[in-house]
Amino acid sequence: MTTTAILLAAGHGTRLGRDKPTFELGGESLVRRHIRQARAAGADRFVIVTNEGNTAAVHEQARHAVGDAPLSVVLQDGPDAHAAALTGLRRLPSTCENVFVSGITDIVPDDTYQRVGAALPGGGIAIASAVLERTFIGGMLAFRPGTNELARIVERPEGGCPPGHLVNIWVHHIAGRRYTRQITELTARHHDYEDAVNLALTLGTPGTAVVLPWWEAIKDPASVQRAHLLPTPPAAPAA
Repeated sequence: MTTTAILLAAGHGTRLGRDKPTFELGGESLVRRHIRQARAAGADRFVIVTNEGNTAAVHEQARHAVGDAPLSVVLQDGPDAHAAALTGLRRLPSTCENVFVSGITDIVPDDTYQRVGAALPGGGIAIASAVLERTFIGGMLAFRPGTNELARIVERPEGGCPPGHLVNIWVHHIAGRRYTRQITELTARHHDYEDAVNLALTLGTPGTAVVLPWWEAIKDPASVQRAHLLPTPPAAPAA
């Protein structure tokens, strides 16, 4: 069974003031952190989507982190994160059974990939999440009434996602060749990854959330300061 990790590393880091994928937290760059976590969850192939300014640096860091796993570092084809996801999905091998789709700016506990990867053994879409403690300008998750079954991703609601809701963290796991192909085809058709996920859920694809004890999105200097205060500090790379 093959598992590909698509890591979205094409952001320009305008608010942070520097390239995000190669930014180090706790002595480990963000891209190396996600590679390490995905490898521990069984990822055996990596596709990393980059921008025109960081491709060489990301490739240099990634090739040392993936070990013997096949690695493709590709330039994002399109203007936004949805285009980045489609760029990666289009490079999945036909034999791919499972895929992680992850944004490298989301800082999550080390066991997140294992938990998300094991959440739907029968196949479907599992999404990492956390309870919001403050208003967040991003996406949150909605569920079918009275259940823990994922209904949709609500992207950037007016006024932001309020405290108490579950945030959409971009560590997603699509389990099963059928669902991997479905999401790839829907993303290509609609040119929007989250619309593709929502349509797949509407069509009956199983979906669930895996709630994490903590999480931080590296977006600006204030978020970096919060990341250094996380209950479990970022792990240093293995010697």
